[in-house]
Amino acid sequence: MAQADPDRVTGWLTAMTRLGLLRRDTDGLHRYAHPLLRDAVLSGWTSGRRREAHRAAAEELMREGAPVGAVAWHLYHGAAVAEPWAVDVLLDAAAEEVRAGRPRCAVAFLRRALDEPMEPVRRATVLIQLGSLECAAHPSGGLPRLAQAVRLPGGSRDRLRATVALATALARSGDIAAARRMLREEERRLAGRPGPVRTLRAVTLLLSDAAPQVSRAGHEPPPPGPEGDGPDLLDAAHRMLAVRHGATAGQISSREAMERIRALTEGPADPVAVPFLYGMAALVAHWADELDEAERLIRRALDPLASFLLHPMHHILTDMRVDVAAARADWDAVLAEPHARTARIRSSGPGPTSAHTQAVIALVETDRREEAARLVDGFDLPTAADSWRTHRFRYARAVLRAASGQPERALEDFLECGRRQVSREAHLSVVSPWRVGAAECLLALGRPHEALELAAEEARLAEVWGTARARGRALRMLGEATGGRRGLRLTARAVGLLRAAPGGAELIAALIAHGRLLLALRERSQARAALHEAVEHAERLGAVRLRRVAEDLLHEGGARRAGAPRTGPQALTDSERRIAGLAAEGRTNAEIAAALHLARRTVETHLTAAYRKLGITRRTQLPAALPPAPYHPAARAG
Repeated sequence: MAQADPDRVTGWLTAMTRLGLLRRDTDGLHRYAHPLLRDAVLSGWTSGRRREAHRAAAEELMREGAPVGAVAWHLYHGAAVAEPWAVDVLLDAAAEEVRAGRPRCAVAFLRRALDEPMEPVRRATVLIQLGSLECAAHPSGGLPRLAQAVRLPGGSRDRLRATVALATALARSGDIAAARRMLREEERRLAGRPGPVRTLRAVTLLLSDAAPQVSRAGHEPPPPGPEGDGPDLLDAAHRMLAVRHGATAGQISSREAMERIRALTEGPADPVAVPFLYGMAALVAHWADELDEAERLIRRALDPLASFLLHPMHHILTDMRVDVAAARADWDAVLAEPHARTARIRSSGPGPTSAHTQAVIALVETDRREEAARLVDGFDLPTAADSWRTHRFRYARAVLRAASGQPERALEDFLECGRRQVSREAHLSVVSPWRVGAAECLLALGRPHEALELAAEEARLAEVWGTARARGRALRMLGEATGGRRGLRLTARAVGLLRAAPGGAELIAALIAHGRLLLALRERSQARAALHEAVEHAERLGAVRLRRVAEDLLHEGGARRAGAPRTGPQALTDSERRIAGLAAEGRTNAEIAAALHLARRTVETHLTAAYRKLGITRRTQLPAALPPAPYHPAARAG
């Protein structure tokens, strides 16, 4: 930068450090000794000189192969370079910031990129990405950028991407009618081009899914295409939505649904089609409790969207990622999702997301009801869009109210959630098990006959779908509503089914229900065994609310209050202590799983529980948090 001999620069730095003008930071780099000294030096520079210095620094770092983040920082503060590499660097740095969860920095780099000269097609790409991020911060924040991208000259595919982005932004801001109108106008403009027209129709279909009047669009036959055409995006979107409709309507089993979506996702697919096909397939796989497959499909669907954040499927896919974590009862992962615990306080727009819904439930299960209530109060449901997301958030509010001792208000929410789902022919409650929640409230209100009716209907639909989770949850509720010896047999069947289901929260609830019926029948020893198992599972998952319910029932059955510590090394179970010890020795999760003949996810679950009890967040903290193992020659030899 100074065009000086590097040896002389080294001497300057050493001398100024000795004089106290500079200091060496922890990263080994020289800094000004005080911010005021830095300000005093830089105040003598004009803004133009500083911009040119930043530009020169960016060019030098680029020649040296520095990380794009460092180059982009100087570009952001520097004058325009007017070279193609500058735009490349700023876009790459923005993508890194998005992946790191720092959208504000990405927005700054993309705004700076617009200062550089570029072709209209490239500028449209930047505008779409920038508009996507600005819309994420506020529903209508990026609309002007996206509208500008649509107006730029370019090929039909580029205009198509910009149109889809703008339509998606309009739909997310709550103006679904305007989004559909815009897509229809573009479809008329592209008449005679079957490929883009089908894409627009598929986008319209997915965006319109937020409107109740088009709930049956998924199982209507697609419009005929040109003669000789094979399956395309529109046809596949219709077929996928038909599978989804069949699942939620209680018409097909989970096995049949999985066979259909696997057939639809076999072989290569057009990149435009991949997010639609794999996204819908992931949704059905999640409902079918094929969680590993759902995660794989989500990753494959998100790959083509890296530079297209405002694709109609993008937000659906990020929602599903949270839903899969919730299905595993991984509350920490749910609550770690960006913006999951931040409400758009009484704002207009698309309303709550799935991340908000699952965050409320996670906060309830971890017994943080006050925080859950604040999150719920941040949304005005009567003014929110009539969409699946809003219905599911209403279900989460009902869960909170039921856990807070408000069965009447919870029942209202559960039944309203069910009414809105059934109006869309979503009879099977794989989206949100409202019948189970409503039946629990009816039992609490002393209305067992109504509870039994809902539980029986839930059990009938669950048998059609056929997953262990759905059947076990329904049988547990049916057993509680039935009571007596028959109810006991039903809850025992539920426990057996749910042992094979992923997650674990439903198993805890079934064990508690089984223990409660055993206590009612004065079979206390068996009741204590079931409830102790429930406490152990709840402790491992961090399900504080269910653990307290089980402990209260144990106390009612004559057991002493648990005196064992809930935090610290003494709170670890034998399995948690063994796995944490191996991890502290430097073993990877895969190595621990192989050594102990366990599933890798089981190892991860035990480590998560151990971290919580030990009050740590990183693997490197384990050696200090665990007490030293007693020396035992035989154990050491083994």
